[in-house]
Amino acid sequence: MVWIRRCLALGHLGLGLILLLSVLSYTGIVLTGLPQLMKDVPRTNLLSSVLLLTTLVLPPAAFGAWMLTLAGWIWSGHRRLRLALLVTHAFLLLLGMLAVHAGFRAIEAAERSTAAGGGLLSPLAFLPFCFAVPVFAFALFSIAVTLWVIPPHPSDFW
Repeated sequence: MVWIRRCLALGHLGLGLILLLSVLSYTGIVLTGLPQLMKDVPRTNLLSSVLLLTTLVLPPAAFGAWMLTLAGWIWSGHRRLRLALLVTHAFLLLLGMLAVHAGFRAIEAAERSTAAGGGLLSPLAFLPFCFAVPVFAFALFSIAVTLWVIPPHPSDFW
């Protein structure tokens, strides 16, 4: 069972690194474009731009850091690991289900738009599924592996 835990740890490490690298790249893109934005739009407020960047970047960065922490816990066998994995992936499962629902709603809206003579961007209605399906599958797989491989600890039940 050790190799399954190692694979689970590597999956969490990969997800955490992907999240942190995407946050870094987004931040780099925004910061390199900010001087041009301030030159082209004279009333641009630097503080509001940085605040917007912070609100868009902090949640994925915090979640990426948490994934890296979970990867370390899985690798070393932390005593509260099972509870942390179940709570984290229950949240991810909920997030994935909401994104699937949003995808179906976007497809319905694209169908209505196409029926009314529009629908130029209707192929983009499938975009939420690009996020939802991997997150939902990762959460479901992690919950199943957690319940199968990670033994419960007495302190998990308060």
